[in-house]
Amino acid sequence: MNIYIKQLICIILIFSFQYAYASEQIRIAGMGGTFVGMLNTESAIFGNPASLIGIKDNNIAVGLSAQNLEYKSLPINDGSQLNTKISFRLNPSIYYCRAIGKFGIAFGYFYDFDNRSSAIKINATTAEYIVDERKFISNTDTIINYDLFRESVPVFSLGYSINDNLSIGIKFKHRHQIFKKGVINRSLVLSAVHDPDVNRNDATKLLPAIINNLDIGKSIDDFKNGKDSVESVEADSSESGFDIDIGVQRQIAKNIMVGVMLDHLIQHKIVLSQPAELRLGIGAVPVRWLTAGLDVHKSLKDKGIEFNIGYEASYEWKKWFKGGVFLQNGLSREAGKNNVSLGLGLTLGSSKWSYAFVKPIDNTPISKATHIFASSTRF
Repeated sequence: MNIYIKQLICIILIFSFQYAYASEQIRIAGMGGTFVGMLNTESAIFGNPASLIGIKDNNIAVGLSAQNLEYKSLPINDGSQLNTKISFRLNPSIYYCRAIGKFGIAFGYFYDFDNRSSAIKINATTAEYIVDERKFISNTDTIINYDLFRESVPVFSLGYSINDNLSIGIKFKHRHQIFKKGVINRSLVLSAVHDPDVNRNDATKLLPAIINNLDIGKSIDDFKNGKDSVESVEADSSESGFDIDIGVQRQIAKNIMVGVMLDHLIQHKIVLSQPAELRLGIGAVPVRWLTAGLDVHKSLKDKGIEFNIGYEASYEWKKWFKGGVFLQNGLSREAGKNNVSLGLGLTLGSSKWSYAFVKPIDNTPISKATHIFASSTRF
């Protein structure tokens, strides 16, 4: 079977079972996740809500993060037609933000769709012809091991300028999570009964009679709807809860900002909660075309201190038309892993397009790294 057909079958099977899923993960990736002390205007909804006061005009943005992309063929040693493992994680987002007087507001929606690992096996097809009943029947067993998680997160952030040098902010998130893990055994059954006047000893007559009486559409519908399927559920949970982050930013010198954040202060009734975390950060603009930042953070539950460090170099022009390009680079240590990140972007007029990726510093292939695409418009 052609490998592209195999991949298509796997994706169709996964989506036909209508499981899906995951958690929030689009941040200021190009600069290594540095944001606590940064005035990251349009992207402030992902970072320190206190920096929302620096937003200019109205901003609408959409983004997509993809990671852990893997398709792996597994050994076939029992006559199976297909035995494969597929995983992927997608994080679409949309949000709006603007400043109104001393306030900055942002609201958006993030969705995390995480197929952590699905193993799909299609066994060899068995078929038989029952002479007395003039009936042909074939059976193809499909076995799916699924490990799926999804999270939907509406977000509202509010920033307030206390004075020219000090701002505070708060971020409200409602997190709805679903976690499913188990095994599904499902069969694709094709059957046909031909008329009694068909000569069963003449293959040129029998085969067309069988084919003409197959109801393939009904068989596919029965397969999708799980008729006669058996499911062994290992985990099936769904919970919702609120989460709150608060942040502060202060200008301590010309073009130098410091910030403090407390993340995940309340997370009641959430399947996979994150411990509260304290983050400290500093951001600087030493020259007009260069921005740099450093964050350090510590979980209030776990030991050890982790960090994010990064920079952005940019170039703008106004000749003929307004535009610009930028390059981002960063290093981070998150969840016990060291990561490297790189970002590229283009600005034309009031629109911006950007791409970034984050990769662990190990033998992880590029396909399994985090790839983020985003577009924003200011008006």
